Amino acid sequence: MYNVQIKGKIIEQVKDVAKEAGAFIRLQRQDFSPDKVETKGTHDYVSYVDKEAERLIVERLRKVLPEAGFLTEECTTVDDVQHEYVWVIDPLDGTTNFVHGLPPYCVAIALRKGREILLGVVYEVVNDELFWAYQGGGAYLGEQPIRVSNEQHLNDALLCFGFPYNVEAWSPVMQRIVRDFYGHCASIRNLGSAETELCYVACGRFDGYVESYLKPWDVAAGSIILQEAGGMVTDYQGGNQWMDGQQVLATNSVLHEELRQKLTLTF
Repeated sequence: MYNVQIKGKIIEQVKDVAKEAGAFIRLQRQDFSPDKVETKGTHDYVSYVDKEAERLIVERLRKVLPEAGFLTEECTTVDDVQHEYVWVIDPLDGTTNFVHGLPPYCVAIALRKGREILLGVVYEVVNDELFWAYQGGGAYLGEQPIRVSNEQHLNDALLCFGFPYNVEAWSPVMQRIVRDFYGHCASIRNLGSAETELCYVACGRFDGYVESYLKPWDVAAGSIILQEAGGMVTDYQGGNQWMDGQQVLATNSVLHEELRQKLTLTF
């Protein structure tokens, strides 16, 4: 049942849900006020927009696959443990960007079976870009297939390093990253939206992406899009313990081992 539906009905429905949530976010941004922002942690923000977008997504997805559970950033529901299939949702990845009116920020939805990611949809709201993939079906931006870059030299690679909220742990690492990579690659960027950054590796805008201290909903959707586009994602040891988001190394595959080894020396 699932294999038949995923190639048609389910993926199309999920794309529609992501775009509907994105339209809601876009509308709310028009008169959004900073006094509507709450703080979850140091410099970690949330607003009613995150929460309402998540409620909308959960409500719609319950109808798409009623037997599935949910793992969501804003804890609209926590009924994932007893389910074979689990939706992994970030209703607004890049909240700090959203608060400041700065792109990118996105809606991210993935469907997981155990530890296996079956599909992913990332809708970048500001640029109206819909990235999506399902297992074995390739990766797309809108209706156009996408592929990772073919950059083979780290010296010419455009890399993205995330700035996690765990400042105390990451600040000394960031200093070493600047020391070891600044001037030794094409350049370094940080966009502030992990799911978008993974998609940018998937379509060749970045050649590699590194971040720590993320959560499953920060990486689930973007990772399958990246993999279906020919990219690779691992933890810093080259293993598969990246799905919890604590260590994420994503590349065009060609640069993966070279970048991983250089990171090992940096960390």
